[in-house]
Amino acid sequence: MGGSGVNSWEGLLKVLVVAFSARGEGNCKRLCTYCLGKFRDRGWQTEFLNVFDPKVTPCNKCRYECFNDEACPVDDDVPRIYRMCGEADVVIFAVPTYGGHLASLYLAFAERAQYAHRGFADFEADFLKKVNFLIIGNLSAGGDMALHEALYDFANLGFWPETLLFPAREYGRSSLDGDLAESSEVRRRLDRFVEVVLKRCEGL
Repeated sequence: MGGSGVNSWEGLLKVLVVAFSARGEGNCKRLCTYCLGKFRDRGWQTEFLNVFDPKVTPCNKCRYECFNDEACPVDDDVPRIYRMCGEADVVIFAVPTYGGHLASLYLAFAERAQYAHRGFADFEADFLKKVNFLIIGNLSAGGDMALHEALYDFANLGFWPETLLFPAREYGRSSLDGDLAESSEVRRRLDRFVEVVLKRCEGL
């Protein structure tokens, strides 16, 4: 995050970029880092969260407290992450594909939205309308299916998040090496992605 003090960010739009990878250092983090630089270049306040570090737990051992406006019994960092999303003007999630599905770290986070938002109108305004996706996964491993999985929450809402799918194999790279961001074509696609997101935010 740039800047030297709180006052230097007053009035600036803020982007939160979140990596949901099981690896602390890999394609998700490096693609996020590249995007963050582009937003900073345009004068935005930036924040990065690597979900490799905080504790994210799926729904478990509860009595549907969230449906009754009661406190969630699961004690972890998910509420804090949703608060961070609510404080941002734009949210970008970088999510890898495992076994033809989105990473379980993201799915666990997503299923806890019922607790974090007290009604669908708040969920739409404070979260869904801010979200964009970078999906990392080869087509042979179900990357395209994972992309559609990310879009399920947006069906019939009248808007869609900006979304990019990055199959490492298409760029002549191994997903294990974590070097997708070194590809000039990947960077060109990320440049366009950031420009589109910025264009959508012109009215903010």
